[in-house]
Amino acid sequence: MTLEKLMLDAGLINDHTEIWIRDSEFQVLTHGNWYQDNVLDYAHCEIESFTWQNDNHIYIDLKKVY
Repeated sequence: MTLEKLMLDAGLINDHTEIWIRDSEFQVLTHGNWYQDNVLDYAHCEIESFTWQNDNHIYIDLKKVY
């Protein structure tokens, strides 16, 4: 699954969700809202796993950064 598919299909992400994108070693690559360019730059990347918290934060771990 790509980040784009998660943002469009899962229903977990809204305009107020803070997205944290991390590499395979859990180092933060970027964070922000889904509509910000720094997050959209990773939309095509494959997701290894993600964790959603009820405080409207989602942590996305990528398989490989392109």
